[in-house]
Amino acid sequence: MGLIEDLMTNRYLITPSAYYLLADGYKRDFTLAELIKFAKARGTFVIDSSIAREFLEMKGGVPLEVPSPSESQQFAETGEGILEDSGGVVEYREEQSHSVDSAGDSASLSEISDVGEDSADRSGTLISTGNAEEVLPKTPSFSQLEQEKPHFFGGESPISTGTSVSETSSDESGEGVAEVSGEVLPVEDVRTENSSTESDVLLEDNPLENSSQGPLVAENEYANGSDYGDSEEYYENGNGVKPKIVYGDYGVPIAYVGDEVLEEEKSYSVYRDVVITPREGFVYRAREIPDDWELVFDVKDVKFEVPKVKSAASKEGEIIVKVYADYFKSRLRKMRRILRENPELGSVIDIGKLSYVGGDEEVTIIGLINSKKETAKGFMFEVEDNTGIIKVFINRNNEESRKFFQIMPDSVVAFRGRYSRRGLFFADKIFLPDVPKFKREKPPLEEKVYAILLSDIHVGSNKFCEKAFERFLEWLNGEVNNRKEEELVSRIKYMIIAGDVVDGIGIYPGQYNELAIPDIFDQYEALTNLLRNVPDHITTFIGPGNHDAARTALPQPGFYDEYARPLKRLKNAVIISNPAVIRLHGRDFLIAHGRGIEDVVTALPNRSHHRPAEAMLDLLKLRHLAPTFGEKVPIAPDPEDTLVIESVPDLFQAGHVHVMEYRIYNGVFLINTGTWQAQTEFQKMVNIVPTPARVPIIDVETARLRAVVRFDQFCEGV
Repeated sequence: MGLIEDLMTNRYLITPSAYYLLADGYKRDFTLAELIKFAKARGTFVIDSSIAREFLEMKGGVPLEVPSPSESQQFAETGEGILEDSGGVVEYREEQSHSVDSAGDSASLSEISDVGEDSADRSGTLISTGNAEEVLPKTPSFSQLEQEKPHFFGGESPISTGTSVSETSSDESGEGVAEVSGEVLPVEDVRTENSSTESDVLLEDNPLENSSQGPLVAENEYANGSDYGDSEEYYENGNGVKPKIVYGDYGVPIAYVGDEVLEEEKSYSVYRDVVITPREGFVYRAREIPDDWELVFDVKDVKFEVPKVKSAASKEGEIIVKVYADYFKSRLRKMRRILRENPELGSVIDIGKLSYVGGDEEVTIIGLINSKKETAKGFMFEVEDNTGIIKVFINRNNEESRKFFQIMPDSVVAFRGRYSRRGLFFADKIFLPDVPKFKREKPPLEEKVYAILLSDIHVGSNKFCEKAFERFLEWLNGEVNNRKEEELVSRIKYMIIAGDVVDGIGIYPGQYNELAIPDIFDQYEALTNLLRNVPDHITTFIGPGNHDAARTALPQPGFYDEYARPLKRLKNAVIISNPAVIRLHGRDFLIAHGRGIEDVVTALPNRSHHRPAEAMLDLLKLRHLAPTFGEKVPIAPDPEDTLVIESVPDLFQAGHVHVMEYRIYNGVFLINTGTWQAQTEFQKMVNIVPTPARVPIIDVETARLRAVVRFDQFCEGV
């Protein structure tokens, strides 16, 4: 293997200009371990021309000098890039280089050779470690290296995850909402000033301030005879600014970003000065109650099997089709199990075996709805299972035909009726997966415990209700107005955030003009600085949404680590997937961001973003969070459908549409938890009116709404 392959095996990169300088002497004048050791001492994983020249100078292979203009011209004409030795050596300014995130960043210099040998054994590349007793003249001491802490950076990229076109606005309970015992508590509009002292959370220093500087030297010409440097910044940017690089698993660059803006030059705040502490003397009853939560379902815990194809030569498209076929087979299998729990279903038969059934015999079939349409006399469905496809007809005069308007494409439904020899199935009854009408009672809790449900915070937007959110944090820290609020706050033990925690980048047209924080890394840093003020006895569950740095398609296993790393610094935070099921004191909370609401509004009549609880109810009846494939909601090609609602929850939380609404259905409490973002210009264009800064408080014992506390009077633009 050559120099490039050996370096990439050890997670190092080399620029073209540096390669031409080093390729001839590789394995003859120096070893790979020596080169890696030298680059590590310079604090970089990218070997550019200046690093190569310094290395060769140190090895005594190519003494460097300042070429004359005539020499530069000669090199430009001949294409030779190695300078003639004239006896004088000119020190070059050491380029500033930044450490990148790598598994080997923390390894000491003494371990470099061993790591290289291990990698060689695994990949088949022979790496000579050279003379172990040789000392590099310019290598810093171990004590100096220990003082230089590496800084990690991630690549910045526009994360387009679709448009959150959520039309909103309705009364909190909406029409047809079941009565819930609760109250709307007032919030005093006189705020206490936040402490302006520095946060005690350790933040990384600016890498530009900590970069080791090389010796000061005079400017010189470059060997290529042009006005540009023979280094990668001119090849990458063309503007003389060296980019920072994020590397993938195999050392390949996956993202490039410009030089980091110095903190003092940023024109926006990331809330480092927001420091809120619990009110002195405030007693939290929840602190004395032991934690009792369990993450019952999380997408990250699901182990998917690699799809089996006919041969290794199968095309990529064939593999994807095979995966999606497995996906829908998984959905059908899970839904059949749910539907069979209904005692009214009767005997179930496969579609492929209907020809063996007598014309007068009543049977039940279960299948995916490929399509549906309205005819002059009734409604027609095309239904498919693993054994075949059949047309199903139900008469318009049948009361069951009204369920036609509750069924979404690709959902799984059961039909009971008679098979006609003409290849048509006449249905008399339609069964949706639905939820049972009766639920088993849960044992009562010894003490009242409350949970806060939030979503769509949208930190980074200039429409983010930051004053309202800071007032909410003060309220959590004991700045209450009366005894009722004090009782509520003292018993809050959990907080669940169902996605869109930041505003993201490039999500909808014209978004950049509405960003107060235009950097996705700083958006997560700002969110972390706010959430660190949540009292430490409150466990906070945080999941992704379509605005977040996460996989676009559903399900979303979690946030991308390189963007949301600050969230993991929160001691009381638990990162969950979308969707997830959290069990709090024996009560199951189904948490989803709620993108499936978009497809419900599109597919079913009389559905609107203004009434999200109705759309959530449709999804619950179909026992699926995003039934329709190929519409607004992207579905990932996973071999198992993890969006099926396999077990009936006690509470179903969603967000996404920025409207707070709730209702109860067959013992399940459904709630859409609104937003913390005022109306954007895009929302004005599509007539979306949000209901921001409302905090629903849930009684965990009953999984019902205890109260709604409003902070919208502190939200500008409401």
